[in-house]
Amino acid sequence: MYCVWRQRIKEMRPFQYVVGCEHWRDLVLSVQEGVLIPRPKTEMIIDLVEDVALNNASELAHGVWADLGTGSGAIAIATARALRSHAGGDACGRVAIDLSLVAVAVATSNVQRYGLEDVVEVRKRSWFEPLKDV
Repeated sequence: MYCVWRQRIKEMRPFQYVVGCEHWRDLVLSVQEGVLIPRPKTEMIIDLVEDVALNNASELAHGVWADLGTGSGAIAIATARALRSHAGGDACGRVAIDLSLVAVAVATSNVQRYGLEDVVEVRKRSWFEPLKDV
């Protein structure tokens, strides 16, 4: 425990990187250096999806959703869960995209942790490039 605390204090390493996870919304997401730590303010994006987009424009639940620069996959995972519950299990497209190999590996692991491999496809590329097929 002392070594962990020393990393945090002396090396000024974020606690989430020291322990390897971040509790975000109702998720526990793996994180590591090279992947941004999901912030509480990011939850507002999911609130927007749930409260505005799905309640006021239900057709959006059946479209393709992309998380560009996915990092840990937090937004892709939370959005997929919200859309799945709203669309009654409809497996419309959810794509998580990042250029970083670290981010792709972390996001893939987090997607698998929540059993969303059939719903969220993690792609390694830059921004809109990997969306040409959808």
